[in-house]
Amino acid sequence: MDIRQLRYFLAVVEHGSFTRAAAMTGRTQQALSKGIAALEQQLGARLFERGSRGARPTAVGRLLLDHARTADDTLRTFEQRLQELQTGTEGEIRIGTGPTAAGSVVAPAVLALRAAWPRLGVRVTGGVLPELLPALLARELDVVIALDTMLQTDPRLHRDLLVNDEYRIMASASHPLAGRAGLTAADLLDHPWVMGRRLGEVQTQFRQRFTNAGLSPPAQSLESSSLDFVRTLVRDGEYLTLLPTRLVHVELASRQWTRLAVPGFSWERPLVVYTRLGEPQSDPQARLLQALRNAAEQAG
Repeated sequence: MDIRQLRYFLAVVEHGSFTRAAAMTGRTQQALSKGIAALEQQLGARLFERGSRGARPTAVGRLLLDHARTADDTLRTFEQRLQELQTGTEGEIRIGTGPTAAGSVVAPAVLALRAAWPRLGVRVTGGVLPELLPALLARELDVVIALDTMLQTDPRLHRDLLVNDEYRIMASASHPLAGRAGLTAADLLDHPWVMGRRLGEVQTQFRQRFTNAGLSPPAQSLESSSLDFVRTLVRDGEYLTLLPTRLVHVELASRQWTRLAVPGFSWERPLVVYTRLGEPQSDPQARLLQALRNAAEQAG
């Protein structure tokens, strides 16, 4: 069997569809389907039942699954050890981080880690949690650290709390609402908003606060994953935004920004670290997790 075909097979199992698996592996759907078809021909059996709800492994597919995972893990371990031997590194760790975790926890942890193990390879990928967790499940990342804005956790993942953060309504220090007491939901509707992407349950509750007050939520015509873009609109356009406190601690500490005191408009969310459940930790991963705990304790 071709290891590439086995990895295509694992990707389809992980993502539940050929389309999503192709996107996550960076292959065309045609190439992935062709690889799966070749594997089915070798085995003389179908591996997936295809339907309107996606692709589900057949009995033969379920039989193959554990063996394919073992083969993939074994080969990845060999590839990592070979790279260490060839490059003289002390292993590699692949980190996925959300914007809040990147500066407040991940960067201090990586600095401490590299100070103790300077030959350790580190790769850091930024994104939001709904995008990073599929990459973790696909074994493209080893660890994900982000604010958890989701209600449910995939049972294949292990979740550890590092520290809590608080979503608050933010404005520039020169904003007309800055420093005003007795603000209500209605006051927030008189000004434009720029929102982050995929805020999950926090955004749902944010909109519900207006509904509970008998108001329509702000029209969120501006949305961005770029913190620099949000900063500029808050600074130059008198926009309001909803962000985690740690993400803009520099602006708050320098008093360029302020948190608006609006009853009911604050949400505490956990900053968490995700790993794959039931898998043994590599030395680099164990070192990173300890460094993250130390950084979170100092940040807390």
